[in-house]
Formats: sequence, C-alpha cells, structure tokens
Amino acid sequence: MENNNTDRSDILRKALEEIRRLKKKIEDNQETLFEPIAVIGMACRFPKGASTPAKFWKALQSQEDLIGPVPEKRAEYALGGAWEESPFLKEAGYLEEDIEAFDHRLFRFSPREAERTDPQQRLFLKVCWEALENAGYAPDSLRGSKTGVYAGVMLMEYMQQLASERKLTDQFEPYDVSGNGFSFMSGRASYFFGFQGPGITTDTACSSSLVSIDQACKGLWMSDCNMALAGGVNLLLFQESTALFSSLNILSPDCRSKSFDAEANGTVRGEGCGIVVLKKLSDAEKDGDHIHAVIKASGINQGGLSSGPTVPHGPSQEMLLKEVWKKSGISETGPDYIEAHGTGTEIGDPIEMNSIIHLLPKERQSPVYVGTVKSNLGHLEAAAGVAGFIKTVLVLENKKIPGNLHFNTPSAHINWSESCIEIPRKTLEWPPTQRPRTAAISSFGLSGTNAHIVLEGYETAAHSQEKTAYTSRKWPFRFSARSQSCIRDQWRAFVSFLKENEDLNMDELSYSQNVSRADFKEKQVIWATGKEEAIHILETALADESDSIPVNGLWRNSHDIPEAIGSEGKNVQEISFSHTIANPDLEQRVFADWIQGNTINWKSYYRGSGLQKINVPNYQFREKVFGLKTT
Repeated sequence: MENNNTDRSDILRKALEEIRRLKKKIEDNQETLFEPIAVIGMACRFPKGASTPAKFWKALQSQEDLIGPVPEKRAEYALGGAWEESPFLKEAGYLEEDIEAFDHRLFRFSPREAERTDPQQRLFLKVCWEALENAGYAPDSLRGSKTGVYAGVMLMEYMQQLASERKLTDQFEPYDVSGNGFSFMSGRASYFFGFQGPGITTDTACSSSLVSIDQACKGLWMSDCNMALAGGVNLLLFQESTALFSSLNILSPDCRSKSFDAEANGTVRGEGCGIVVLKKLSDAEKDGDHIHAVIKASGINQGGLSSGPTVPHGPSQEMLLKEVWKKSGISETGPDYIEAHGTGTEIGDPIEMNSIIHLLPKERQSPVYVGTVKSNLGHLEAAAGVAGFIKTVLVLENKKIPGNLHFNTPSAHINWSESCIEIPRKTLEWPPTQRPRTAAISSFGLSGTNAHIVLEGYETAAHSQEKTAYTSRKWPFRFSARSQSCIRDQWRAFVSFLKENEDLNMDELSYSQNVSRADFKEKQVIWATGKEEAIHILETALADESDSIPVNGLWRNSHDIPEAIGSEGKNVQEISFSHTIANPDLEQRVFADWIQGNTINWKSYYRGSGLQKINVPNYQFREKVFGLKTT
C-alpha cells in the first residue's frame, strides 16, 4: 500500500514539473512571438517644406504653424459661387512641392501612365523609396525579400476627376484602374521594389495610417513578413471634399486646430505622406540597423453603437487604451507622453481627454505630457496617425516635448482638476527617468475605428571602434544615378548637406551614404579624409560642366581607377570592412569592382563594423509634372 502511495506521489510530482515546464515554455513563446518592434527608418512629406524627419522636427520644436493659403496652381480648381468666400476653404496644411511632379523614368512609368495615376500613389512610392534609404537599405536591394507594405488612404478624388474627363472624351484607359484603385497603393510599391511580403491597403478614414502600422506589427509577429513599410498618404486635390466635410460641422472657420482649448471650434484639413520601416527588435539588432524607438504594443477596436456613426465613443477609446497599456506593461502608471488624436472639435477633445484622465492613476507624481501634431499641420486624415507616430519617435529620440500651438485657455469640458496631465505651451526638455521613456499615440477614425500604439525609447550602444584609428583614412562615398546630370544633382545635395551640418563623423557618413544608394548606370566614388576635402572635390567637379577634367579624389569611371589596384588575391566578394581597416588598398579594390559593373552586397560588407546609420540626403528625383488636361 505504501509503495502505491509513493508511486502516485512520484507521478503527481512529475506531472506538476511537466505542467510548470510547459507553462514556462508557453510564456517564453509568448514573449518571443510578441517581442518589441523596432522602428529602423522614417520618411515624410509634410506641409510647408517639412519634407524630411529632420526638417519636421525642426518645425515642431520651434513651434511653427504649417497652415497656409491654397497654392496658386491649385487655386484654378477653387469652388465658385456661394463657396467663394467660405472661411473653410481659405487655408489648410498644404505641401510646398508640386504634387503632380514625378520621376516617371525612375519608377518605370510611361508618361501616359504617370498622368493617369493618382498623385497620392506617386507620392507614396517616393516616400517609400526615401524611407528605405533612411533605414540604410538600397531601394533596389530587397527584390524577392519577405517585405510587407501596409498603406493607409481614404479619398479617391483623382478617380472622380478622371470620370469627369471620360464624359468629355469617351476614352477608357487601363491605367485608370492600376493608377487609382486603392489596392494598387500597396500593390504598386510591392511590385516596383520586388517585395514578396503582404501588400495591404487600409481605409479606416482618419485612423488609416496608424491602423496600417498596427497591421504591420501583426504581420511581423505572425512572420508574414521580415520587414515592413507602413504609413499613409493624403492629398487635397479638389475643394469639393473640404466643402463636404464642412457640412459635418467638424471644420474650423479659423482654419486652425485649437486642440483642448476653450476656443476649439473644429479641425483644419492637411495633406502629406509618412512611411516607417519596421522589424522585430531581435532582427534589427542582429542586422545592425539603426533603431529610432521600439513599439511595445499596439491595438485597434471599433466604437460600435454610439450617438452616431461619426461621433466618438469614449468607452471604446478607454477600453482600447487600457488593453494596449496592459500589453505594454504600463497599465499601472500610464505612458509619460501621449500624442493625442486631438482634432480640436468641441465634442471629440473632451471625450478623448476625459477617457485618458479616467485611466491614469491619481497618485502619479510626475506629469503625463499630452500633445497633438494637428496644432501644427492640421488633420492629415489618412496620414494623420503616421504623422503623430513620426513626431512621437522624434520626441523619444531627441528627449524634448514640443509645445502645442493655439492652447491658451483649457477647455471647461475637460476634468483637469483630477488629472496629472500637462499640455506644454513651449517646447520642454524631457527630464530623465529611472526607466525607459514611454509614449503612446492615438488615432480615431471618423467611422469609428480606433488605433493606439505604445512606444519606448531605445538607447543605442556606444561605438565599438575608436575614432582615433580613422584620423588619416580616406573615406569612400559612392554616388549612382540614371545619368550624369542626375549624378550632379546628388553632388549638389550632398555639398549642401555637408555645409549645413557641423559635427559629422566621416565613418558614419561614409557608411550611411554607401549602404543606402541604389545602383544605376552611372557609378562614381569620391575619396576624402574629411568634410572640407569632400566639399572641395565635389565643388571642383561641379565647376566643370563638361565633366571631363580629372579631379583628384574622384573616380568618374573605370579610367580614373589607379592602375595599381588589381583584382588578384582575395575575392572581392569575401572582403569586409573589417579587412580594410589595416589595408585600405582592399577597400579601393571593392569600390573599383563596383564601378566596373559588379554588384556588391553593402550590408554584408559593413556587417559587424559597429557603424551607426545617420541621416544623409535622399536620392534626388528628376521630376516632370503630370496633370490631367481637362481643357
């Protein structure tokens, strides 16, 4: 009898051990499955010249108002009659560039195809290109890769204009389908870059781009893709849509978003495009990517039955924030900063803010800062969420919180007395904390779909190389373009960049330039020991309009490569950056091989170098204007 009891006890003990083992395995798998997502690249085109993340950040911290009048070219399409003096149509957040300009040759469009393609799709392609470069990936280097594209868009104004034109011409074009169908927003990008991950276009109105980022995270977690481009685009092509939105009583007659203020009377429309490049954190660290911030958790839900199909639903917003905060591990304290949806409407702002206040612990000592980018550039609609996301990444990176515009008297409809919320009126230094800084972004769709994401700051490890080892080294910088005139465009942009930036490390600069350039017919390299020498070489070359006079330090073609650089010995494909530290001649062989037409895997060449990606000028598009000829 005793033996039976002993056997049973032994069986129970082993069963409990196995249960504990399996439980731990499940927990470990959960942690691996839902590991943080790294933000490794960003690109944007936002109003009034905020056309790069660096320019966008400069505008944010100096609290610039990016709202302005209708561009002269688009004034041709202004509504007349009763709408001629409408205050809603006077100003908005307009892009500074010509939205019909497009480098059709680079993106392999015929002129006719470019003309029939929605400018939103064209802009999305351009910003995808720039985001890949920003992430340190040559845009032509990922063909066949498991890269996903997740695009947010909501308006089909160009398709409506094409339909009007067809009534006049009775002509039907196949490009009207591929150039304007929502599915082609992501599909065209996947096709052009050769990606084989998911290509998904989302329309959830104002939350489209943040929903796209959430979907990209899920795609990475489920291994649908190994890398993802996510974001959204919105262009104000014709004023009919603005007139239509004004009928919903959500637009400000002052054309300013006075978010959370007593004078808030509506939002103002804006346009732009933003794309972020995402990877699982472990993959990004393994690949040596520059990590701007990490996504800890994300989620979406729907308002469901509320006071109306376009009315925000507080309980649903609160439920979503609570769930995402719990998943990210901040449910007890809340985030340190919240980038609110904050449209500036009399109904929406109090609903959103009171939901946040209800969730935050009353005993929290430090303030929770709240801001909204809509006070600067308006409501970018399908691109609003990604604009807030990029701003929040920049806030975490720069450890500063930009002040909100148009916030003077707090709204009486918000329960400020019971909150630890602070809305900064001026740009603040973000005080250091005992734990990583956390921030959250909300984006709520007009049709009820809500999205929320929690980000955490990421501290980059110090460089493993000692800078003193590089003092007398000549650094290579490769340039490539479709033609010599395009090469010269790259030179000019690079010279301007060098002159505008003081503290540049030549090792980081060379690395960043070389890993992010696509290969074209024209291939050239300059060799410089420092910034001033690089400027001198390029300005000397630019002064020679014939492009025929030899310039010391510039390889224009194979004839400029010194004869002493041979191809014997070690296979060029086996040479890595670490080999060239002690033997610079090996590096010259690698770049000579590239100029002579061979493909070099630059990410592989620099792998293990410990070099950090920094901002360098994007490829300079050679654009022509493609617009509909309706008269």
